[in-house]
Amino acid sequence: MPLMAEEAGQHESLLDLAALLKEKEATLNRREAALDEKNKRIEMLQKELRGQELEMQEIRVSVEKMLEEFKSLKEEDLSRLVAVYTAMKPAAAAPLLRKLELKYAVEVILRMSPKKSAKLLSAVEAERAVAISRAITELKPVE
Repeated sequence: MPLMAEEAGQHESLLDLAALLKEKEATLNRREAALDEKNKRIEMLQKELRGQELEMQEIRVSVEKMLEEFKSLKEEDLSRLVAVYTAMKPAAAAPLLRKLELKYAVEVILRMSPKKSAKLLSAVEAERAVAISRAITELKPVE
């Protein structure tokens, strides 16, 4: 009889071990399923990020194109403004140059021929002529 009890104990131990293994297998299966879900989510997010990255590149290209167009238009406007100031008599252009933003006044003077810009600057009040001249010297390093 002791042998049967021992066999019964071993059998019970094997059943316990089988149940434990089954439980561990179920836990591993749940973890694997959770990992699969996380991996799918990661892949989806990576795909989404790639899409957003492409969209951002398209936006950047579009913005760069708009900036180039803006620069081109600004350049055209400045060229027209220089042509207008160049065509005017210095006495008529001086009051306008006085009211023009300093950065644009500097651009106009720099783009005019030295002879025309000298005449225009001499017609502008001294304080404004000095401000324009100072701004020009700050733009170009003295060698």
